[in-house]
Amino acid sequence: MKRFDLRTQQSVAWIFLGIVMLVYSLAMSYEAIMRYATFKATAFDLGNMDQVMWNTIHGRLFQFTNQAIDWYGPPTRLAIHFEPIILPLSLLYLFFADPRTLLIFQTLALASGALPVFLLTRKTIPGWPLLAPVMVLAYLLSPALLGLNIFDFHPVSLATPLLLYALLALAYKRYIWFLIACILAASCKEDIPLVIAVLGILLIWKYKLPRLGTALIVGGILWSFVAFRLVIPHFYPGVQANNYWYRYESLGSSPGAALLNVFIRPWLFLGLFFTLERVYYLVGLLRSVGFLPLLAPEWLLPTLPSLAVNLLGNDPLLYSGVYHYNAAIIPFVMLSAIHGTSRFLSMWQGWRHEDSKETGNAQESDVRAGLSHHMDIAPSPESVGAGVGLGGEGTLASPALGIARTSPSPSHAHPGIAAQDNVGYGLGLPWLFATTLLALPVRIGTFLKARLLNSTLPARKLLGTRFISSEQQLSKRMQPLARSVSPFRLQWIVVAWIIVMCGLNFWIAKPELDVFWPDHQAGSREQHILQLLSRIPPDASVSASQDLNPHLSERQLLAVFPSVCIDPTCNQTVQYVVVDLNSLTLSNLAIATNELNGLLKQFRIVARAEGVVLLIRRSA
Repeated sequence: MKRFDLRTQQSVAWIFLGIVMLVYSLAMSYEAIMRYATFKATAFDLGNMDQVMWNTIHGRLFQFTNQAIDWYGPPTRLAIHFEPIILPLSLLYLFFADPRTLLIFQTLALASGALPVFLLTRKTIPGWPLLAPVMVLAYLLSPALLGLNIFDFHPVSLATPLLLYALLALAYKRYIWFLIACILAASCKEDIPLVIAVLGILLIWKYKLPRLGTALIVGGILWSFVAFRLVIPHFYPGVQANNYWYRYESLGSSPGAALLNVFIRPWLFLGLFFTLERVYYLVGLLRSVGFLPLLAPEWLLPTLPSLAVNLLGNDPLLYSGVYHYNAAIIPFVMLSAIHGTSRFLSMWQGWRHEDSKETGNAQESDVRAGLSHHMDIAPSPESVGAGVGLGGEGTLASPALGIARTSPSPSHAHPGIAAQDNVGYGLGLPWLFATTLLALPVRIGTFLKARLLNSTLPARKLLGTRFISSEQQLSKRMQPLARSVSPFRLQWIVVAWIIVMCGLNFWIAKPELDVFWPDHQAGSREQHILQLLSRIPPDASVSASQDLNPHLSERQLLAVFPSVCIDPTCNQTVQYVVVDLNSLTLSNLAIATNELNGLLKQFRIVARAEGVVLLIRRSA
């Protein structure tokens, strides 16, 4: 084992990180570009965002006309979302104005999120170097991230790495960089500031930073208030002051009515929104990291705003788990998984009668000598802002369990136990899963017990005694297993568990992800279509079908077929109409054919290629 000591593991971890990030960046960039080249990218939202970026860099800030027949708002992105990040992003078009620029940048940004995941894992659990690259693998291969990456381009996708870097800066007490990352993340979409506001609660509670936490809470709420109540309603002409409220009409006719119903009819929410599909969605979010966030659920607190948006909507895409609606959830699932693993290790060491600090000090020598007994765990809360590590409420190995922290390792006290390591290790993943499930109610019980400190004394004594008793029973049951599996071997079990669950989650979500992947290489068909599209002048107004739209979106006036109007009153129509009939389903094909036949009085067909029909306005 000497040849695979702690330093070797650290080197392997860094090498694996670099390889995984490089492979992911190359593979996903290729897939995204090929998806665009084979006309699988769509108007919503790659065509939208390309037109917004192109107009913004040409001085028409946030302007876009790429709207469908069912909605005619003002030609500005601000009527739909408040995304100030568009302004700096548009500078990318100074170098290369093309939708593929956005696709590659999005991939690189999401891939960069692997670095804070790696560093946060290393900082929290330094004694398990190989866990860090496995957490990176779980992050990069999670269906939520893959769907976020491959499905066109959305500014909110940048919130994922930005929030991860904010958490990393917070762990290292780089508060200026933390605030910069939070501001940039908030500028990605109007609901992200609410996530940051809830993060402020964690800053007060876990990191013991009341001033910074209060600033985040106030700033986040104010930012979202300005976005939801001032900016978007100012530009959106609808009565509901939001283009997406149709997804939440079952809650009430307006946001105000919905909030009222929450208080006067709370039982309605259980009947409407407690469905198997939504439970399946939540399970999928946790499965990629082996359900380890269940051991540290408080770190999931900032996901509540995004989960509310997804779970309370009637659009199944919101809780499908593979679209861009999970951008603000992914970072905190990873953070919670890291802390959940740290707690699991802390409990395991408690069951082994090991002292965390002692094992940490002796770690280097023990690992080099064979990694037989000791393993370091996360730094104390004081080292990362009071509450980041395992101290305080985060540790179950306490006197309440009847465990003496200063007692020697059972392996030293009973030499025969060391020979059982291989037997315990063979128990593997089932035992890990079992102990995880067993530990969850204990963690909940400990949390509730702590809350009882403010309750009446008789109740505190009664319930507190029961909690202590349950902890002692669990500890007694787990001690034989914990003594047979050293922390070093436990690392391999946890690593294997996460890899298996990550692979399982990917396999389960594969049918939904397959919708996004390109299914063939770009060939002669794509070349013929591009030749046809080149006949459209760059300054002409166009109505294009969903798949062709992103290839024509760098122009001032653009619509999505079957809309041919460029103003709400339809006094003026576009100059060109281009539709890919081969990309439509049979029902949509019949509708599109009828629409095209109805346009023949105003337009005439000028070209056909590979099922694509190009029409020009007769007066053009």
